[in-house]
Amino acid sequence: MSVISLPPLRAVQTFEAVGRRGSVTAAAEELGITPGAVTQQIRSLERHLKLRLLQRQGRGIRLTSWGTVYLPHATAALGTLRTGVQQLERTRLSNHLTVSALPSVANKWLGPLLFEWKKLNLDVSIMLDGVHPEPGLEDGDADFRVSYGSRSRAHQRYSYLFTDYLIPVGSPTLGRAADRADPGSLLRLPLLGIDWGSEFASTPSWRHWFASLGLPTRQVPCDLTFSLSSAAIDAAIEGRGLVLAQHSMVATALRSGSLVRLSDHCLVLPEAYFLAWSAGALDKPLGAAFRDWLTAEARRFELLAKGSRSLSERPFKRV
Repeated sequence: MSVISLPPLRAVQTFEAVGRRGSVTAAAEELGITPGAVTQQIRSLERHLKLRLLQRQGRGIRLTSWGTVYLPHATAALGTLRTGVQQLERTRLSNHLTVSALPSVANKWLGPLLFEWKKLNLDVSIMLDGVHPEPGLEDGDADFRVSYGSRSRAHQRYSYLFTDYLIPVGSPTLGRAADRADPGSLLRLPLLGIDWGSEFASTPSWRHWFASLGLPTRQVPCDLTFSLSSAAIDAAIEGRGLVLAQHSMVATALRSGSLVRLSDHCLVLPEAYFLAWSAGALDKPLGAAFRDWLTAEARRFELLAKGSRSLSERPFKRV
């Protein structure tokens, strides 16, 4: 099929104004050009279409039969373009941000931070969407996305946030039953597991943590295994068992005392968290400021976290 050559947009706009207003002079006033320029644009369009669109009638002009056929299409096309420009402008000037994140990250790390952002920016509205699948940022599903590891390949624009690490934690009651000097003592207490699913080849687990301490175990029995880290952490706060949790997700609970750290040893995650954003996110009034703020908060968190990481930390290795 041959490609249809579209006429110049300015010529179509001029013809539509003449057809709608009924005169060259009125169209010229509306478009802010001279009547002579209107006539030139109409001739350009007629040459492109190889059809006569207007003809003189006394001192005025009228549409030819071809012009009558073409005018509603020109009007509809220009209306669609105007609507598109208006929508882009509304989006660009919007004070609403949609931030997507992995569910547990949204619940335990990002959510509390966004309350701090709201204190600094009272006139912005935020939608926090905790979902596992990566959103189509370029399709308008979200402005920003906080996610993990190789999922960054799903996005065109992203930057590093922080690298997390795993530590064993439990309620104060269970914590008193653990011996911090003897990591093996944790095996005598109820353990809660976390399994991120088949997308991740090997989830950092209790077995990896014990093995990194030289305590190889073929299998570490868990009372219950959760697909969501946040659910396992909530169960640990309730005293249901110990959990090997990401520091970012339990930092608040450790500060409040609802959880206690049970060993100085930690296991560094193999990949980092990242922040991705859509092409239009930074054009919003507070889009660039939000990206810079969240990145700075993540770096600040990472620096503070490094101070609490043990010298006995180990990188995560699949065993």
